[in-house]
Amino acid sequence: MKKTVLGILAGAVLTLSMASCGEKLLTPEQVQAETTAGVDAGKAAVEADVNSKCDAEFETRVTEKVLMLDQAAQDAAAEPVLSK
Repeated sequence: MKKTVLGILAGAVLTLSMASCGEKLLTPEQVQAETTAGVDAGKAAVEADVNSKCDAEFETRVTEKVLMLDQAAQDAAAEPVLSK
C-alpha cells in the first residue's frame, strides 16, 4: 500500500514538474508556421550548398580548359613553320 501511494505521489510530482517547465503546446497554425520556416531555411541552405559546388566545378572546368588551350598555343608556337 505504501509503495502504491508513493508511486502515485511520484507520478503526480513528475507530472507537475513537467507541466511547469515552461513548455507550451503550439496551435496547428503555429506548428505549420514553424515547419514552413524550418523547411524554407533548410531549402535555402541546400540551394546555397549546391550553388557553391556548381560554381566550384564550373571554375575548375574553365581553368582546365584555359590551361589546355594555353598549352596548345605554346605547342603551336614552338613548332617550326615550314615555308612553301
